[in-house]
Amino acid sequence: MSLELRRLEQDGKVGAEAFRDGDPAGFLLAELKEDELRGRHTWSGLDDHRLEQGESPELYRDLYAAAAPGWVEAGHLDHYVVVAADDAVLDAWYRLSFAQQQVHAALDLGPVKISEPRGFTVRLGGPDDLEAAMSLAFAIFDHQAEAPTWTGVPKPPEDEVRESYAEFLADPGVTYFLAERDGDPVGHLALEREGESSVYLAIAATVPAARGLGVGRSLTEKALHWAHEQGYATCVTDWRTANLLSSRFWPARGFRPTAYRLYRSISPTPTDPRPRSAQA
Repeated sequence: MSLELRRLEQDGKVGAEAFRDGDPAGFLLAELKEDELRGRHTWSGLDDHRLEQGESPELYRDLYAAAAPGWVEAGHLDHYVVVAADDAVLDAWYRLSFAQQQVHAALDLGPVKISEPRGFTVRLGGPDDLEAAMSLAFAIFDHQAEAPTWTGVPKPPEDEVRESYAEFLADPGVTYFLAERDGDPVGHLALEREGESSVYLAIAATVPAARGLGVGRSLTEKALHWAHEQGYATCVTDWRTANLLSSRFWPARGFRPTAYRLYRSISPTPTDPRPRSAQA
């Protein structure tokens, strides 16, 4: 069967589409973006690519080979793609030199047994806990700035973080949980309503001095128990693959990967036609 690849532009996005014997076989699109966080990059979400039924994930390699030159020529050398947590799909992208950067995961909610905190308390918080939230706000940032995560994300100004937290805590769709020891904040967790049956675990952090005491576990148990009691069926969250604490903690709580954000950085170099032994 013959495979034809064509350039595709749709809704401001650029990529490629594939036809097999004249019939649509799949497509790959990406938004060419530029911002302070990631610089010039391309972004391909779950809805920006698809293979027709019966097509092998190997086709993604052909689609990327057809789409990516346009991205690189436009100066967008950092490529991000979100793909389903499917081994065959992941293998195709790994063989394009992409690597895991972020895990998206889900948990089916059910009854949760809450263990008794020892040496600290966990309570439901709210807008009045802005100062407590601010004392914990940079815990995740500081942890992920170190090895082996090294996110490289610029630290946001404190006034912007304060404004963001004030707005976040005042949102009626947000439920905030706070852990305290002797009156001092040691950890927090926030759930954000996603829909009728789903809630997003948006924030979870424990101060380094309190890690190992069970703060994160108690906060999670309290939050998931609350979500189940409120009638939510699913809790979703995400974390950096290289964040060792998160990548071990959340799967141990029952979260299963549903998708991965993959990343590749391109460094174009001229091709040297000489045999390897003759190259400098």
